[in-house]
Formats: sequence, structure tokens, C-alpha cells
Amino acid sequence: MKTITKILILALTLQTANLFAQTDVEVVNFTAVLSNVLNLSITAGADQTATFDTPLKYNAGLDIVGVTGVTMESTTNWKLSINGNNFTGPGAATIPINNLGVWCSATGVHTIGGEVVCTNTALATSRGITVAPQDLITNGTGNAGAALDNAFDLHWTMGTMQGTMNPASIFAQLANGTIASVGTFTTVVTLTLTAL
Repeated sequence: MKTITKILILALTLQTANLFAQTDVEVVNFTAVLSNVLNLSITAGADQTATFDTPLKYNAGLDIVGVTGVTMESTTNWKLSINGNNFTGPGAATIPINNLGVWCSATGVHTIGGEVVCTNTALATSRGITVAPQDLITNGTGNAGAALDNAFDLHWTMGTMQGTMNPASIFAQLANGTIASVGTFTTVVTLTLTAL
């Protein structure tokens, strides 16, 4: 009898516990929105000056004007294009923009010939800047990534007649009237990052 009483008490206790142990469940819905990010930053060398003050510089050009550091942050593959207007100076004088050239080196994790492609990787292969945009760095095996992945130096050169730059020296262009006078000339070079 004691055993049956214990079993009945246990059964009643479990049923009572079930009555008090009821639960109610609600849920919280989350949505994660991952938007494409595309960011180009100049990290150094936003201002450059090329000074021609000796016959050698007028005849051979300036191999090294300076370096501009750039980074790209992108959630997708990308390309970097470059262009600029002709230099403007005293009066109506201009210097054709293709006297300015640039070549690239990778300073981040992504490498040229790997994740990115740039055919201008030395002074001898400098890309002459043009008024129309040209691709400078493009996608290789996949160039999406952070600034640490996509860091590059743009090496500027002027009047060196290398690669696709103007084939005439600055002296020759002054002599033939292409450049109408000496003086201070300015321009702006535009870098454009585009998602692919």
C-alpha cells in the first residue's frame, strides 16, 4: 500500500508540475543587409610637382617626379582607371597630358600578376596619361578585399618618352611650338574606381 501511495503522490506531483511549468515562446527576427562597398583613398602624395630647370631634364625628362599611395576597399572585384586634362599655363599655353606618365607597384597583400593586373610596372612601360579614361589596374584572379589587400604606389614620371608617353622631349615640344612658352602649368589627374 505504501508503494501505491508513493506512486500516486509522484504521479500527482508530476501532473501538478506540468501545470505550473508551461512556457510561452516568442521570436525576434533579424535581417542582415550586406551592401556593396567601394572606397578609393589617396594615402600619400596627393600633390606632385615636376620642375624642369636643367637642359638634361628638358631633354631626358624626370624619371621620378614622386609617388602617390592609394588603397581600394571593395566587396566586389574592381578596376581603377586614370585620365587628366592637358596642363594649362600662361596665356593659352598648354602641355599635352601624355607628357605625364605613371607606373604601378603593389604594396599590399594582392600582387600584380595575381589578384590584380597592371601592364605598367616599370619606368620603361609607363602609361602616358590621356584625356580619355584608361584602365590602369584591373581584376586578375579576384581583387575584392580590404585596404591591406589592395594597396598600391603610383610612380609619376614626366617628359621621359617611355612606354605610351609623348615621344618628343619637352625641349623639342618647346622648339616646335607644341608648348608655347615656359612658366607654371597645372592639371588634375582623376582616378576612378569602378565595381565589376
